[in-house]
Amino acid sequence: MDDIDFFREDEGPTAPSKTLFFCDEITAIKAASPEGSTVSVVGDVNEEGILRAGYRVVKDNSDICLARGGEDEFAIARKKTYKKLIVSATHDYPAAACAIFRAEKNLFAEMITCNKPFAAVFDKSLMSNNRAELFGEIVALDLSAFDMDFCARMEGRRTDDAAKRVATLITELTDSLKKAEKDEDAQKDALIRAGKCAAEIVADYPLLLHASGAAQATEAYRMLLKYENRQAGMRGETEMLFGTYITDFYMKSLSADGFYFPPDNNKRIDSITSSLGADIRRACVHVEPIYPPQKLMLYEYRVKEFRVELMRALNGIAKRRMDAWQVFKRLYPDDGYCLKHMLDRTDAPLCIALAPDVFKSNSMLSFLKQTGKLEKYVI
Repeated sequence: MDDIDFFREDEGPTAPSKTLFFCDEITAIKAASPEGSTVSVVGDVNEEGILRAGYRVVKDNSDICLARGGEDEFAIARKKTYKKLIVSATHDYPAAACAIFRAEKNLFAEMITCNKPFAAVFDKSLMSNNRAELFGEIVALDLSAFDMDFCARMEGRRTDDAAKRVATLITELTDSLKKAEKDEDAQKDALIRAGKCAAEIVADYPLLLHASGAAQATEAYRMLLKYENRQAGMRGETEMLFGTYITDFYMKSLSADGFYFPPDNNKRIDSITSSLGADIRRACVHVEPIYPPQKLMLYEYRVKEFRVELMRALNGIAKRRMDAWQVFKRLYPDDGYCLKHMLDRTDAPLCIALAPDVFKSNSMLSFLKQTGKLEKYVI
């Protein structure tokens, strides 16, 4: 993804106000443009099927761009020249109809804003074999919705219904997967339905996919693994693991009072360069500035004012996550044994501590950095 330096800002007058959903790629292509139109592809796409349907496959300057895969493929497709974009999601279901993508550029992750795709395809025959990762992507939205609500409260805005919609979705999906524990086909059906619903919710709240402290920590972990040439898991898996740590950390932080020193950004920059391999100039740009005293005092007051509501929300997330965790593990062929090696316990505290400085988000984790509660984990 480092080679991406340009993303389409506008797909022209044909860009839809709302993404259309389809169950197969050819139907989506036919809805986008008549036979004889040109199609360019990104990802592992069967071009023969497109040719048999009466379309021409070209490299660029096409009527339609079909991107099959996840956020990486969706982002690469934005670099091509086309009139309409169709994303065929094999994973990263919540991102399928979104107008905001997270892409790596010069090691750090950056947010890319663009138009919504013309269509999103959810084809069960193309879905990833890693069903645990698909489930983790959706469960991760729970903490994101909390962090969005936290930000709204801190800024004096009303909270919206995203958290309720996400909570209902996760509860229903967890129950469906429990009932279908031995039925792989039924599990795929449940994940496809939930993926479409998640995509609709994220399309209404584009920042939801990237709002949580777990999303921030996942980016820090990606940087660490890349620097140390270690294998990374899928995003849904990693965010699921970090989400458990961060939910617990949020609850403990709300229960504790006491004085902490302000964060040391100089030490943080040194840690980002030495531990994550970042260029010092880019680390200086990405590090989160310290809040002005008045802003920090207002946020601290509001945290105390809304403590009951915040704890109630976190308790609900913890309960749903506990139910989802058992399902998540059983979706692996080894019943989750591989998870023991997916996230090193010695890496987690550092990645959580540096997360606000490598990927910006108005999360509770970013606020906790400002209060100095993450400093003891910085090395």
